[in-house]
Amino acid sequence: MAKPTITTLSLCVALLFGAAACGPSLVIQNVDYAQPLESVLSPDTENQVHDQRYAIKFNISGILQEEGVSSVDEIRLIRSRAGYYFVTASGFNNVYVFETDESELKLENKIEITANGLGQPAFNQRDSHIELVDLATGNTYNLDHNGLR
Repeated sequence: MAKPTITTLSLCVALLFGAAACGPSLVIQNVDYAQPLESVLSPDTENQVHDQRYAIKFNISGILQEEGVSSVDEIRLIRSRAGYYFVTASGFNNVYVFETDESELKLENKIEITANGLGQPAFNQRDSHIELVDLATGNTYNLDHNGLR
C-alpha cells in the first residue's frame, strides 16, 4: 500500500516543479520609456488631463490641492527614460514625480524648485536626466526621480 502514496507524492512534486518551470521567464532589459517631447495638457472642467499622443489620462485635483491652487491653464508632463512621470505647471513651486502602478500614478518624489512659483516652465529630455527650464527667469534645473541633480 505504500507504493501509491509514494507515486502520488512523486507526481505532485513533478507537477509542482513543472508548473514553476513553465511560469513567465521572459525579461526585456534596457527599456527606454522616455517621451522625447513634453506634453502640454489643458485640464477639463473635472480636472482631467488626457494626452492622446502618449495614451495617458489622469485627474490633477490632488496635485492642485498639494500646490494650494484651485486651477491651472496647462499642465506640463514628460516621462523619463526610467519611466517616471514629471508634472508641473506655471505658478507651481514643485515638480511632482510619479511612478506607475496598475491603473494609478504613485507619488515618488515632490521636488521643491522655488518658493515664488514657476513662471513659464518647460521640460526637456536629456540623456541622463530631465531638464526643467523656467522661461520667465531663464533658470535651468536638472532633475531625476530622486530630486535636483
